[in-house]
Amino acid sequence: MSLKVPVVFAALVLICAAESYNIDPFIRNGIPESLHINTSPFIKIGEGYYYIETKTAKNWFDAFESCRRLDANLISFETLKEWDLINQYLWNQNLNHIYWTSGSDLANQGKHKWFASGEAITRNIWYPDEPNNQNGNENCDELGYRRTETNYNVLNDRPCNYERYFICETRQPKTAAFVIW
Repeated sequence: MSLKVPVVFAALVLICAAESYNIDPFIRNGIPESLHINTSPFIKIGEGYYYIETKTAKNWFDAFESCRRLDANLISFETLKEWDLINQYLWNQNLNHIYWTSGSDLANQGKHKWFASGEAITRNIWYPDEPNNQNGNENCDELGYRRTETNYNVLNDRPCNYERYFICETRQPKTAAFVIW
């Protein structure tokens, strides 16, 4: 049975107050490997937790909704390290599909941003000559366009109604521990 933290903490305070104990809480990002906690359907890659859809391709909007139903967002790449780790994972797992990201220029044509964070997308992860808004209809950004083992600079803009697999990311869980003495 899983209890909510405030209930558990309140119970510890009551028990310890009656016995004159001190409580020192420790809260850390992530889950210690030694706990062997299943984070399914999310997998840990680097410091992040991701869901990689490989069974059902969806348009960008449906992919966005699917991630939200998991309390997650379409993936955004905050660092080049995260970009490299995800691409390496996909390559190593032989997941050679094209995936929707949260990137788009739906809010402001020609200015691609991560929809999940509002941050501008850096130019050094685009495939050469992308984004190009081909036929004036490419507003959503996909990962994996012409990717090779040695070249991950493969972000591409595509019409949002195309069906692609997608990657969701969720916030990092926290671990709380209490030292009672």
